[in-house]
Amino acid sequence: MISVPYNPIVCAAAAGGARDPLPLFKNPSCSASVYLLRFNCNRRRRIITNSNYYCYFMDSNNKIRTESYLRHIDSRRIMPNGCGNIPHLKAVILGEALATEEDDFVLPSKDFSDQANVNSPEQYMEMYKRSIEDPAGFWSEIASQFYWKKKWGEKVYDENLDIRDGKIKIEWFKGGITNICYNCVDRNIEAGLGDKVALYWEGNEPGLDGSLTYSQLLNQICQVANYLKDIGVKKGDAVIIYLPMINELPITMLACARIGAVHSVVFAGFSAESLAQRITDCKPKAVITCNAVRRGTKPILLKDIVDAAINDSAKNGVSVDVCLVYDNPVALKREDTKWTQGRDIWWQDVIRKYPSTCPVEWVDAEDPLFLLYTSGSTGKPKGVLHTTGGYMVYTATTFKYAFDYKPSDIYWYN
Repeated sequence: MISVPYNPIVCAAAAGGARDPLPLFKNPSCSASVYLLRFNCNRRRRIITNSNYYCYFMDSNNKIRTESYLRHIDSRRIMPNGCGNIPHLKAVILGEALATEEDDFVLPSKDFSDQANVNSPEQYMEMYKRSIEDPAGFWSEIASQFYWKKKWGEKVYDENLDIRDGKIKIEWFKGGITNICYNCVDRNIEAGLGDKVALYWEGNEPGLDGSLTYSQLLNQICQVANYLKDIGVKKGDAVIIYLPMINELPITMLACARIGAVHSVVFAGFSAESLAQRITDCKPKAVITCNAVRRGTKPILLKDIVDAAINDSAKNGVSVDVCLVYDNPVALKREDTKWTQGRDIWWQDVIRKYPSTCPVEWVDAEDPLFLLYTSGSTGKPKGVLHTTGGYMVYTATTFKYAFDYKPSDIYWYN
């Protein structure tokens, strides 16, 4: 029997054969996950259940406890008794053949499994068990693989998920000083990977593509960072990014992170009204956009959308003094782009003039990194603020294990 503190991941896996269950609580990070409570008279303990898998319970100290971990993981190692060929289903062994959309099952070969970052159910269970029993030790070991100007304090994390015990809070690595741009780019260059390609880009048209090495990427990040500082953007200030899928999007995100500014990426397909709501809420020092982009054969006039959004936000008392516009001539000519003198600036006219080196703004792990707004489909969009340290460590770890990432791999997004 293992004692574990409350953890949303544990609760998400919790299950059992409850009869007449009563509502207990919801996962504070996911409103759709509802958990159930029942009372077991034979064992005199409260059972938390969800669906029909298995059972966790709350002991006399009000801690969630379990007698097993994710048994279904182990059960998948062997075929069920009596299982034979299933007609009309196709399977492929990964590592022996390429999987296609026609395949119903993709199973790893032994060689493929052996080279994976998590190569067996046993390894996964060992890691999972440690993350539940000793989250501070588990995550501090992973966090130590990143660069920290100063290590965090005695507490790796501090959280309160019960409003009855005071303000809700989740803090990770507080007191630790780092910078996510430095960890993403500078460290790779210092490790001798400056000439390795960091980003590939494929445009809307065949033959319209490009790439950036880590050194080239850092140079452009620093130029944008220096420009932002020159127009008065400083640590903690917001910058809205309304760009299509071009290299300048991640460059701008990393430039903001480098100087401690808080970026908010808005999907370059949202309406002027949606963009205006986000401008009004976060009051950015600048909006960075593109004059237009093509999706297939259709041109999308992004600058027109930004103009309308800035005008709408001004009616609500929030003005935008700077609109940096990337010139995308394959979608719209400069002379056809609507322009507001004194506010609008062409990216290509200013960014290249700035130095390609920029000192790092070291920030606390709990300093804000970016704002991501909800869709607003159920009301006013709400800005979710992500902080630096926990986001950096968790997302890098998730990517490593979920995608089984290796240094030689190339991943595409669109």
